[in-house]
Order: sequence, then C-alpha cells, then structure tokens
Amino acid sequence: MPKRGKDTPKERRELFASQLKEKNVDLALISNPKHIFYFTGFPSNLNMYLTLMKGPRTTSFLSINETAESSIFLGQGEISNPWVEGPAGKNSLELVFDGEISTYVDYDLNERMIAYADVIATDFQKWIKKQRSGLRRLGIEEWNLPEIFRAVITNGDGAPETVDISKSLLSMRKSKGADEIENLKSATSMVDFAYKIAQKNAKVGKTELDVYRRVNFKSFEKFGPFALIMGDYASGERSLQVGGVASDRKFKRGDTIILDLQTSYNNYWSDLCRSFVIGKKPSGKQEKVAETLSRALDRAVEVMKPGTKGKEVYAAVNEEITNAGYPRLIHHAGHALGLDDQEAPWFLPNSEDQIEDGSVVVVEPGVYTEDTGGIRIEDAFVVTKKGCERISTYPRDLD
Repeated sequence: MPKRGKDTPKERRELFASQLKEKNVDLALISNPKHIFYFTGFPSNLNMYLTLMKGPRTTSFLSINETAESSIFLGQGEISNPWVEGPAGKNSLELVFDGEISTYVDYDLNERMIAYADVIATDFQKWIKKQRSGLRRLGIEEWNLPEIFRAVITNGDGAPETVDISKSLLSMRKSKGADEIENLKSATSMVDFAYKIAQKNAKVGKTELDVYRRVNFKSFEKFGPFALIMGDYASGERSLQVGGVASDRKFKRGDTIILDLQTSYNNYWSDLCRSFVIGKKPSGKQEKVAETLSRALDRAVEVMKPGTKGKEVYAAVNEEITNAGYPRLIHHAGHALGLDDQEAPWFLPNSEDQIEDGSVVVVEPGVYTEDTGGIRIEDAFVVTKKGCERISTYPRDLD
C-alpha cells in the first residue's frame, strides 16, 4: 500500500523527490497552481474570485529536483500574497517556502497590468535555462503546460527528454497529510453551518434563491466575504432531476429540497448533501427513504478501508437501496475530496481505483421517486487503517 500522505508541503516535496529518483527523473516542473500550493503552501494564482473577474493574474512555476531542492518562478506582485498570514510587510512567500525565489515584472505602470505568456516567456527562458543545465530527463505536467513554455523547454541543443508527471501528482494527492485533513475538516464545518441556515429558511412561499442568498449572507458574516457556499439547491419536481443551481421556484408544502453544497477552506474543498421536507412533517414513505440512505452510509463505513475499490463502495451502497425496494442508484456513490471537490477514488460501478490510508471521502446515496421526491444524504469521512472517522456533523433527519 502507498505510504500515508505527508503532513507539510516540505515533506511532500521530499517524498516527491524520492519518487523522481526512482523514475530516473532529474527535475520536475510544476505548473498547475494547485500543485504549486500542494508543494509550497503558497496560493499563487489561486484566488478564484479574482480569476473569475479578470482571468488568471499571473503564471507561476515550481521546480523540484531529485534531492528535493526547489525553486519558484512567479510575478513580483505575488510574493506579498494577502492570502498568506504573517507579519505586516513581511515577504509572505518566505513564510512558507525556503527554496530559491525568482520573479518577473507582472505589473508595469508604464506598459501593462497583466503579464501574459508572451511577456513571461523571455524571463521564463532565463530561469529554466539554469534549471535545465545538465538534465537528462525532465518531468512536466502535460495536462497543464502551455505550448509557449513547452517550446522553451524542448527547443535547442541539449534539450532534456520530457516525461509526463500529471497522473503521478494526482495519485500522490489521494492520501492526505495532517495539514490537509485539518483544512478539509474546516471546509466541512462551514457546510455543516450552511445547513443550519438553509433548513431554518426553507419555508413555504420562499424560493430556492431566497435560501441561497440567506446561506451566503450568514456564511459571509461568520467566515468572511470569500466563504461562498455553492452547489445544488433543487426542490419539488426539480429534486427528481438529482440537482440544479438555485432558481426562483417557490416552495410548496411537502416539497423536498436537495442541498448538495460545496465550499473551500484554504483551497481545500468539502462537498456534502442534506435533504429536507418543507412545511410539514416527513411522510412515512419519506422517513423510510431517509432510514434506507442512513443504512447505506453506515454500510459504506463498514466497507471502506485502505485497499477498498471504488466499485465495492458503490455496490455496498446500491445494495442497501435496492434491497429496500428502490431503483438502482443512478449516479456515483461518492468520491474523494481535496484540492478539488471531486477527486479519485470515484465510487462508480466499475471503478478499480482504491481508497488509501489518509483518503478523505464522501458517500452520497440518493432515492428519486414521484411519491417521495428526490432525497439524498451525503457525509464525509477520513479513512485510515484504524477505521473511518466521520467529519460531517449535521443531523441526517429530513425535518
């Protein structure tokens, strides 16, 4: 079995360096901002709000060699990143990263507000030339490396052989370290809080958008203005479609509402689901569905351990649902969490991918019938050799 995930970015760099050595790769070039964060703790170009407004603000690269020496190349404006806590005036990058730092001008009062790839390429060429000296094999993220930078690496005399490391990085992320688990627990607690607000405000005559607004307003008050709670806010007949973004549909007495919500804390994502009956006590049929889904979650806990395959989790969850007389589960039974809100292993009917020691996963059984409405319940767990720790806390009840 793979080793348990490392607890700090520096330890992750050291583990990754040992893997490079085993594969005879002299140096790895990390270009995905999430992976730069994974190996440094520095959120270069990871503010999703600025990215939504203005597009990527900078381009950054991290190199790691087989002895774990590392160098980062990024825009000057990034090194005092406001999302890294530290003393005022202190270079925030140096607070979390002890390797070599190289910069380029990303904001020039006379010429530009954003440095695009054509501008960066010249300085990148100088930086990578020093990294490339004497290299035989260079690991690159083929899934996340623009051609303009790849050409700089591969052109000219003495260019190294390139090896794709994209899948290796995803595989390494499956087992979480202690720092990652704490971030995921914090993100999960934010969603648990959101359910308290949502359930209180899901009343007859109000709309899905009313609940969405209230959830985010109260989350902003408690967690700050970047605590966006997104996901499915689907009620009534819309709940039979599994999910959907909040609409102006008004709640009716007896509606079910599916709230499958996501948020992030320090760039780590949680994803949970609760369902409620609006304006009345759940019917006997609806209570039976909730009991079945709760048993399916408990059955998954019994099955999940390091080495369990995704298809085995799906089968266990689906068996509880169909044995109770409901239709086969029409979507995945769950997945892992991390720097993305959906990561491997996937709990799908044919998935051979395995849970690892330190995987953080969610299980999300659902039943969607005309006489009960759509109902789905999702909990999050940390899986270790000692068993499963449930980290989501909001009650599974429908009322």
